[in-house]
Amino acid sequence: MKNVAEQPWLNKASIDLWLVGAVALGAFLRFSRIGDFDNDYYTATVASMLESLHNFLFASFDSAGVVMVDKPPFSFWVQTLPAAILGVNSWTVTLPQAIVGTVSVALLYVAIRPVFGRVAAIVASLVLAVLPASVVIDSGNEPDSLLSFILLLAGLSIIRAVQTGKWSWLITFGVLMGLAFNTKMLVAFIPLPVFLLYYVLSAKIPIPQLAKRTIVTILVLLVVSLSWVTFVAVTPADDRPYVGSTPDNSIQTLVIKYNGLNRFTSFIGPRVQQRPPQAMNQAFPQEYGAAPAFSGQVPPGGMLPGQPPAMDPDAPTNGLMGLLANPLANQMGWLLPVGLITLALTLTPLLQDDVYRRPRTLPNLLRDSSFAAQALLWGGWLGTGLLVFGVANSTTTHPYYLVGVAVPLAATLGIGGSVLVKAFSRGNLLSWLVMVALIGSAGYQAWGANAAVAVWIISLVLAGILASVLIMGIGLSRKLQNEPLALGAFAAGALALLVIPLAVSMTTGGRIAGPALRTPPAVVLPRPAERDLETARLQKFLNSRTTDSTVTLGTFNAREAAPFIIDGIPSVAIGGFSGNDPIFSLDSFRAMART
Repeated sequence: MKNVAEQPWLNKASIDLWLVGAVALGAFLRFSRIGDFDNDYYTATVASMLESLHNFLFASFDSAGVVMVDKPPFSFWVQTLPAAILGVNSWTVTLPQAIVGTVSVALLYVAIRPVFGRVAAIVASLVLAVLPASVVIDSGNEPDSLLSFILLLAGLSIIRAVQTGKWSWLITFGVLMGLAFNTKMLVAFIPLPVFLLYYVLSAKIPIPQLAKRTIVTILVLLVVSLSWVTFVAVTPADDRPYVGSTPDNSIQTLVIKYNGLNRFTSFIGPRVQQRPPQAMNQAFPQEYGAAPAFSGQVPPGGMLPGQPPAMDPDAPTNGLMGLLANPLANQMGWLLPVGLITLALTLTPLLQDDVYRRPRTLPNLLRDSSFAAQALLWGGWLGTGLLVFGVANSTTTHPYYLVGVAVPLAATLGIGGSVLVKAFSRGNLLSWLVMVALIGSAGYQAWGANAAVAVWIISLVLAGILASVLIMGIGLSRKLQNEPLALGAFAAGALALLVIPLAVSMTTGGRIAGPALRTPPAVVLPRPAERDLETARLQKFLNSRTTDSTVTLGTFNAREAAPFIIDGIPSVAIGGFSGNDPIFSLDSFRAMART
């Protein structure tokens, strides 16, 4: 049998062009929409952080240093770099995410190719380039984009630590995981158990030395992770902004509850179903800020700034099964089912004959086989991420959280894809099952994307898949499955599965990828045009008045204050992000007004 990597359609020159094409496509999708969907809550934070070193260090949302943003500061520190040079606007705060998102496409290729081969690396980079959740987040200023990039770097570092046995890569890993924590706190640690398990089981060093290195790495990780948290904790409350989105002005509450337990341990009971209209309006003050009762149309993308996405009432929203229906399935381009198939194929090398006979030999296999060890890393990362995000209630109201599994999903699709190519080339029963998997995956995509993309695109994908499978089937029946036409048809069929995710990535916006979701007609939603007009009138009025006040405007919540802060008008959110933070007592508010 010919080596797949030696086929004419996958020669070395074309591989380089495939990588260039994947990076170019990823860059186009991200940079073409840069600045269109920024979160003005975070943009205002960047503007305020540039006002003073005090605001910069504490990640103050407002220029007066009254309240902190509800996330750690690292991603906003990065965003201040272009903003300081080019000015604060939606374009400059989004630029870092578009850059790191594009670089991630190339980095994933670099991570996958040495062990799993060029086919796997190409597939992985192409998937990451077009995956809707990744494209949408990389085109905005949410912290998740930088977090995904840092975790990919951390994965590369722990792989290099195993390969080289050098301390420097372990220290780099610890520092990167600490920076990840300072990007989005506890969610950064979702893949950490898998990373450490990979190192412990596959590092080729004596056990005492292994234990020493692991302990030191964890200590480095904790020191970097807790550096900013400790800085805030030891600073007297009167000398720093209020810790936003907490009832007690405590950084520990922000870490453990708001950005931890409240988001990722809601495992008991069903997911939050679609709210009735009256409950939906009541929910705005708790989590998303008050919404004025304007009537109007739902904008393209199905979301208003700060609004929780309305759930499809026909979609299963309980547990892991919710990942297979919209609006969660569309975040991953309806690729999760084939991703689960490739996940199983990725982990298959762990189950060799010797492991069946003597399970205790598994650690020896992992130390001897880079393929098996790294399959555990990428597959374990994906499995852990799907488990956490799949059962957490927060994923329902924040579907874009699924960008946290974009990198491992792309990696396992690449690794499993190369395994499928080899399986098809054998010409046995498994080869026919490969074609069945292609047809089933395309059918699932067509079903899921019927409201997201044009009918002609779905028809094109289905026609392409059927043509590819027809050529592959005839080739199999004639024992010609290893010839260029059959393998080319396989490649065309695989690429067809990326067309619908690509189309969705090109047309959707906001913090959620996918079609405009159905909203009950009785729900009264703000009309952005009227709200923006009122904001513009007030901005014009305030800018026409000369004042040296530290605070010119007070609003109920952060989203109401953000446009004014971005415009340079000193403003404060009296109740923090949601309007519920007890930042002021009546006396302290009066004192602020006097001074």
